[in-house]
Amino acid sequence: MAKNRKVELSTIIGKGSKIDGKLTAAGGIRIDGEVEGNIASDGFVTIGEGGVAKADIKAQECLISGRVIGNVTVQEGLELDNTANLSGDIVAKILKIHSGAIFNGSSAMGAQAKKNLQKKNVERSEKN
Repeated sequence: MAKNRKVELSTIIGKGSKIDGKLTAAGGIRIDGEVEGNIASDGFVTIGEGGVAKADIKAQECLISGRVIGNVTVQEGLELDNTANLSGDIVAKILKIHSGAIFNGSSAMGAQAKKNLQKKNVERSEKN
């Protein structure tokens, strides 16, 4: 997972664009606009510095440089750039957080991570 490596993009949500609903793509997604709902990709998801995702994200890998309000579940790695602001829970094999990034939530790594985090979320919702 390298911040500057080339990623094949199949979908780009440009600055000034807004999507409400479910965004699903085969291949990479780059978001420089705003998405509200859910994001799913079998590739790499990038939230650009000006991008906002009020969404749960499921992907192979993810780089966040903008703002995300929602849970992020990736098969491989998640990288929070120094301009990232993430409020939500993380499930990832690899987690890299740069100095300056803001992260409010829980993180889980390893084989049992997803199951443990789902159990925790169910317990938390039952208390409310």
